[in-house]
Amino acid sequence: MHLKSGSEWYWFSANLDAQGPKGPVRIAVLQSMERLRLLSEAAQAKAGWTDEECQVLWNAVTVVVSGPDGSSITRRTPNTQWSMLGGHVVFPGEPFEYAVGPDSQSGSVNVLPLQVKVDDGDNIALDLQLFTDMPATSAFFLQGEAGITPGIPGIYYSWPQLKAFGRVTVAGQTYEATGGAWIDHQLMVPPTPQPGPPTAPGFNGWSWCEFNFANGDSFTAAAFQKGPLSVNDVVPYGFYLRRDREAWNAAPILGGLAIDQFIPTLNQVIQPTTWSYTATNAPGSTAAPLDIVISAAPWHLDGSFVTGDLGTPSEVPVSVALVDRAPGANGAPLGRALTGVGYCESVSFEPRGSYMARAEAFLRESLR
Repeated sequence: MHLKSGSEWYWFSANLDAQGPKGPVRIAVLQSMERLRLLSEAAQAKAGWTDEECQVLWNAVTVVVSGPDGSSITRRTPNTQWSMLGGHVVFPGEPFEYAVGPDSQSGSVNVLPLQVKVDDGDNIALDLQLFTDMPATSAFFLQGEAGITPGIPGIYYSWPQLKAFGRVTVAGQTYEATGGAWIDHQLMVPPTPQPGPPTAPGFNGWSWCEFNFANGDSFTAAAFQKGPLSVNDVVPYGFYLRRDREAWNAAPILGGLAIDQFIPTLNQVIQPTTWSYTATNAPGSTAAPLDIVISAAPWHLDGSFVTGDLGTPSEVPVSVALVDRAPGANGAPLGRALTGVGYCESVSFEPRGSYMARAEAFLRESLR
């Protein structure tokens, strides 16, 4: 971990299969462990705090179970920790270890294989192993531009097409589950003093996705919401991933995103529930031609949860179908089609004014 940087998180999702009391079930697990730096280094120096004392950590977890009786989402009890208030936090060393209260991630010096543990009693308990059949030193790929995020500078890389197995307990029911997974690691620039909250109306968020396909390929992309809500967005950023022996060939893409169904979720934040991506090769790409349409179908409509700063994002597990309309390489037939699974993410779909009013009300209540 990089304690002098701004926000930093390890995010993982898993789409699993298990046997339930009434037959086969699908289980989707989402975990976001985030570290928030409270102070700039200048303010830290005035306060005399250590780097560790400047960090607030939170761990959010959702588990979706979809089976013969329908689907449901279970959310972890809020878990926010700050060492200055006696919270339990452990930052990664060698080997990797990262703990937020009773929840932890631990692995090798190269992260993988990774053990994920969550202890929220009978509500949610996880004991999962994530691993890869690739060398741990090359099982990830660099997001952004050679690992540097566009816009707000930071470092960003991901592990697609991981394998996962272990025990999932949700609402008192325990499952032995296996399937696939994805890990994201991202950190942003350090915080700097701001003159005040932005006053621009509307939205300042994004839609993001990660899909693992049955043939071993993967896909990730992002579209951004600025100002009024748009249901048809340009996708200026993303990658189509093919395995090249013991590493990933990440081909940049450009495309579009259509979102055409919405529901009210936690805090009455209106979130999308269906997504359709289109993508072609980015200009200048030397990768195999792409002209794809990906449709995503949710396992459960509501994937919302509350973060450590009272935001309300949504992470929805999905099944996906891809059709590639591009000419096949080396005379291959047209009409390539793939199926897969993954997650669709919606962040900051709540107008900033609504979020600020709720956050300020929380602070006023806390100061009484």
